[in-house]
Amino acid sequence: MIKSITIDKEKCIHCGICIKDCIVGVLEFDANKNPQYCPKGEDNCVACQHCMAICPTGALSFGDKNPDDSIDVGYSDDEELLQLIKSRRSIRHYKNEDVPKDKLEKIVKMLVYPPTGGNRDNLHYSIVKTKEKMDEIRKLTYDKILSAQNPNPHFETAKQAYLNGNDIIYRGATSMVAVAIDKSKTIAGCETADPIIGLSYLDLYAQSLGLGTVWCDFALTIARQIPEVYSMLEIPENYTLDYILMLGVPNIKYKRTTQPERFSIKLLK
Repeated sequence: MIKSITIDKEKCIHCGICIKDCIVGVLEFDANKNPQYCPKGEDNCVACQHCMAICPTGALSFGDKNPDDSIDVGYSDDEELLQLIKSRRSIRHYKNEDVPKDKLEKIVKMLVYPPTGGNRDNLHYSIVKTKEKMDEIRKLTYDKILSAQNPNPHFETAKQAYLNGNDIIYRGATSMVAVAIDKSKTIAGCETADPIIGLSYLDLYAQSLGLGTVWCDFALTIARQIPEVYSMLEIPENYTLDYILMLGVPNIKYKRTTQPERFSIKLLK
């Protein structure tokens, strides 16, 4: 990404809010009270684009990004969002059909927005987009499990379920999303948080599109234990698989929310 700022001097009102909001403090006023990079500021910029996003008059462009091409900030219906959160369910029964192409495209476009520590470009998403590809992964998985000479407990559990007609690894899903992380690009302490934040955004957005998801530690374990399955996910070199989310068109529909009673919450004075 190009790290530079351009100021429309006719629009700039010299309020300094972009300077105040810069998370790494690399902006300052020039002699005419127009924002500019501090010495070595461009090198230390994390390209978060907060300066462009916060400018009240759209006077600041970042790199080749024009503020006029951005979307106005706002969410008008908090109750609708809360209803989505309350009604979100893990789906373990899917229709035997591809996820619609237009919905996958919307998910791909959304995935550039979840935050990462320091705005690092450190995540990779491998998305199985067709039932055909998912079935190849499923077949390979169970072929390896059934032929294992010394099956571990995970293999044995999956094997017995499969022999009884149950796919407890992939839950019959026709798509899945694997997120991997390049730890060399990641701020210390964010190695686990960054991938999970990304999948959490995807999880809720997929539900809003009428799709189903389930967080799948079993599929993650299998991918880590069977190299051939891991290879099919085409994880780039230097990236480490972190988690897997199953995805598909639900074959069931929940009629109402649950009424959970859990967690400890205290509002501190």
